[in-house]
Amino acid sequence: MSAPTEQAPRYTAEDIQVLEGLEAIRKRPGMYVGGTGLNALHHLVYECVDNSIDEAMAGFASTVLVRLGVDGSCTVVDDGRGMPVDPMRSENPKIDGRPAVEVIMSELHAGGKFDNNAYKVSGGLHGVGIKCVNALSAWTEVEVHKSGKSWGISFERGLLVKPLHLIKESGVPGSGTRITFLPDSEIFTDTQFRGDALESRLRELSYLNSGISIRFLDEHVGADGRPRDVTFCDSEGIAGYVRWLNEGKTIQSPCIAVKREDAEKGLRCDIALQYTDATAENLLAFGNNIRNPDGGTHVAGFKVSLTRVINAYAKREGILKDLVPTGDDLREGLAAVVSVKLPNPQFNNQTKEKLLNEEVEGFVSAALSEELTAWLDLHPKDAKNICLRAILAAEAREAAKKARELIKRKGALGDSALPQKLADCSSDDVASTEIFIVEGDSAGGSAKGGRDHVHQAILPLRGKLLNVEKCRLDKVLAFEEIQTLVQALQCGIGNELDIAKLRYGRVIIMTDADVDGSHIRTLLLTFLFRQMYELVRQGRIFIAQPPLYQVVRGKASKYVLNEGQMNHTLADLALRNAALVVRSDKGTIVKTLSGEPLRRVLRLLHRLDDLGQVVQRRGIPFAKLLAARAEDPTGSGRLPSHHVVWTGGDLLAWSEEAAHAAVAERGMVLDDLAVATNGASAKLAKLRQMHETTELERIFTQLRECGVEIDDYSLVQEESVTGERMPTKYGWLITPDKGEAELVEASNIPAILGTLYECGRRGIEIKRFKGLGEMEPEQLWETTMDPARRTLLRVTVDAAAEASKLFTILMGEDVPQRRTYIERHALEVKNLDV
Repeated sequence: MSAPTEQAPRYTAEDIQVLEGLEAIRKRPGMYVGGTGLNALHHLVYECVDNSIDEAMAGFASTVLVRLGVDGSCTVVDDGRGMPVDPMRSENPKIDGRPAVEVIMSELHAGGKFDNNAYKVSGGLHGVGIKCVNALSAWTEVEVHKSGKSWGISFERGLLVKPLHLIKESGVPGSGTRITFLPDSEIFTDTQFRGDALESRLRELSYLNSGISIRFLDEHVGADGRPRDVTFCDSEGIAGYVRWLNEGKTIQSPCIAVKREDAEKGLRCDIALQYTDATAENLLAFGNNIRNPDGGTHVAGFKVSLTRVINAYAKREGILKDLVPTGDDLREGLAAVVSVKLPNPQFNNQTKEKLLNEEVEGFVSAALSEELTAWLDLHPKDAKNICLRAILAAEAREAAKKARELIKRKGALGDSALPQKLADCSSDDVASTEIFIVEGDSAGGSAKGGRDHVHQAILPLRGKLLNVEKCRLDKVLAFEEIQTLVQALQCGIGNELDIAKLRYGRVIIMTDADVDGSHIRTLLLTFLFRQMYELVRQGRIFIAQPPLYQVVRGKASKYVLNEGQMNHTLADLALRNAALVVRSDKGTIVKTLSGEPLRRVLRLLHRLDDLGQVVQRRGIPFAKLLAARAEDPTGSGRLPSHHVVWTGGDLLAWSEEAAHAAVAERGMVLDDLAVATNGASAKLAKLRQMHETTELERIFTQLRECGVEIDDYSLVQEESVTGERMPTKYGWLITPDKGEAELVEASNIPAILGTLYECGRRGIEIKRFKGLGEMEPEQLWETTMDPARRTLLRVTVDAAAEASKLFTILMGEDVPQRRTYIERHALEVKNLDV
């Protein structure tokens, strides 16, 4: 070995670091929570909730509350045993004598789930989860209630800032744990929780653990003017889950529920299945409440048993003739959930996609065989319908096979045949290639002219794809554009799909940014989700993001995706040379905001604008809501909390009691209390709670903290309550690279944003694209196809059950259900193209 030269980089013992405490999690969050994106952010919530569910599975908890605060925090509360607060007894001097709750929150691999003493069954295996929450949060507060006493402990970025202390001694019986945390903006790129994703997981957990009540409260106001407040509790367990999955579908069999427990081995399985008129199966598998998308031994046992039992019954009853249904035939239209709970689960990887415990397969198979055999004998009519349905599926499979063979003879599905309209790429390296599915020949021409010929293929499709939601495979294969798409991908379709044969590493849907483009994209996604699900599950499907605008300044240009990004772009252009000034009543500048403090103000103003639109949609002029602060009977200047509406007008009240009194004074009754008098209904009024006022008040407080004063009418107009003209307190100080500084006045707080955008528009030209076909090939390459500059959205199935249900609602045949969905979400629409 040669001696190191003087030029060699130094590498000595001094370069070796030992990360103490939770610092390793903050340095490498991807190793512990999977990254710093939204999935990782939500993982923090799931870690807290899973601990509460483990308490429930052990029989010590019955309710869980998950609350998202308007300050961006999350609180998880349960009524379990409460984290232990007594001091640790250990030979390790590092933890000896410290409160157990402190060790649980701050020491890696410390927990009560390494043996079966505290928890017989749990999802946690490594004693890491809750430490990730603590390490990756700006602050974490834990409150434990035990033996009539409440204890508290606080951390900041994983470090103890307030040791365990007694909060109060109330003498109230019971126990439980409350964990509140604020995700750290230094770690996560986006710290705003998504209610839909969290609600999906919480609903799932409530079904998997029957009898447990899980309440989800999101204090942020939605577009309908209400916070999200739902409680999930179902005594039927996964049987209720299957019924929920099948809402909106035509039911073809009762729901069959199977439960079995082996106390000696600690095994428990819950199975529920039901047939519908759908053409695809919907099979969900769970091990210790953890979703296993790749199935595993429990799914293998389920499939083998289902096929064997039903075919044996059909043969015994003389229903089968020549064609014997396969397992795939028997699972067509089947919605099923298989959940097992066991002491020592083994998974194929850290993300637990597949369960490997061999003892589970036989346990599940035996349980289903016994229960399903008995059920079929007790329900001969339903059993016969299930068998006949499977025979029809087998006949359709044979018809699809013949259709495939006919198409192959025509060259459409052969291994070597490619569609004529496909502009293929020259590379044979699947991992580096991609195919763009584009809308029409015009867009296809631009894409072909601008693409990378080595790695990018272009497939233009004519018109709109067949809605495959209710179609069997033989009808799907008869549609020409689907033949073309399947022919181009070469990986097969339906049960014969082989992802190893996929000719391209990415399948990218590229449509116009209008209603027709959205419809075509939805039809394509429906086809891929129902007939090529494995491509979606493995993350091979992407959606291109063509720009809506081009911003030109001199010789430089920038492409902008949508209206929201356009506002951000204008703001960024203006902020290069602008600072916000706050002036006194006499006009002197008392504060100048720039940098991160200014951006915080702008974020608050954006949310203020969203809430103002929510109020307007509910029929309340925002100015009226704000002016009512001066009428607050308590004198505290707060916003009203209730809105009363009737045919003669409306009023705002600061409490429900005040609203009832005001209605009574006018000789009316609220509609929920209305009674018929002598056959005629009384005059009715409706009471609506002003949920948005809580968040508005918090925004006002935060704006004051930033130096933006909130006075009586500064939020909406220039005049005060008395009608006097108010002095302009805000403005933008523009300091150009050349020339003199300029002060652009903003008449009120909402005008701060509008004025900023106007400043950003100076000296630029904005072009709006109508479609991909109108873009030059070079423009399409620069904006949408160049891997170095483009933005792609990966299609994932993190909430597969909700996705399947939504496809059924939007693409199925139940018109009343679709109308109800549209009406329920109508107020959420911001950009409507009619």
